[in-house]
Amino acid sequence: MALAPRGLRGQETAYPPLILQLPASARALAMGNVGVASRDDDVLFYDPAQLVVARGTSVSMEQFSPTARAGALSSVSRLNSGGIAIGATIAEFESAPFAFPVTRANMLAPGSVDGTSASLVVGIGQVIKGTRVGGAAKYVEERIGNTRNGRAALDVGVERDVFGYAVGLAVQNIGRAFDTTIASGSGSRLLPLRATLGLARGSQAGPFDVAGTAALSIRRDHFVTPAGGGEIGYSWLDGYTIALRAGARRPEPGERPITAGAGFTMDRLSFDYALESLSGSRVAHRFGLRVR
Repeated sequence: MALAPRGLRGQETAYPPLILQLPASARALAMGNVGVASRDDDVLFYDPAQLVVARGTSVSMEQFSPTARAGALSSVSRLNSGGIAIGATIAEFESAPFAFPVTRANMLAPGSVDGTSASLVVGIGQVIKGTRVGGAAKYVEERIGNTRNGRAALDVGVERDVFGYAVGLAVQNIGRAFDTTIASGSGSRLLPLRATLGLARGSQAGPFDVAGTAALSIRRDHFVTPAGGGEIGYSWLDGYTIALRAGARRPEPGERPITAGAGFTMDRLSFDYALESLSGSRVAHRFGLRVR
């Protein structure tokens, strides 16, 4: 996976809405923004098949620049052999008038009008013949100045444990083109349809809990993103754990490769922190709180 992008072409197309291309989890972001095989509730935004094993309720917020920020909220409950979840994400930024679509690169700069990009997501995951399957329906909306556009979309995923690894495949942002006529006069733009193959595994290394994850994503314009990361945790008392995390990804415009973070768990409460390197020597900071 790490060697895959050597001969691949760069990003050529910008896709709306912005919220579908932003991180949605502090823990996943710290490990290269790979969440396909996560067991946290915010896996709703990465692979709904993992709602079968996900637990918790979480909220996280990220500051990208003085004028750009984002947040996410999600919660999962048990349902038969799996789980059902609801979540929402939102980003606020400044933009030039009628600038559409907004990208990760230009959201960092100040603009003359306010913009928001948001999603509301409902997902379900169940076990069918030993395989975890799931789907998530979402409504995404983007507003720039006085213009507003919205669209429904769908995510689907499958997951299975293979030789000790959790292996998953998720296809996200399935839906009709996003109407941009009012904003830019260009008619419509396709959603950022993306397929991601990922895996994860955890093990014990003496007194430490070690976990690793990796993924390979391909978008509809053939832009391929390999990413991965790891976590090492130490528990000195039952219910108390501290963890360090690091990751890397193939960057898109506005991003740089390195991510990192840390976490602290106290009984059922977890605090997570992540940073991601951005263009122009910027660093974005994300903070998360989870209750299991």
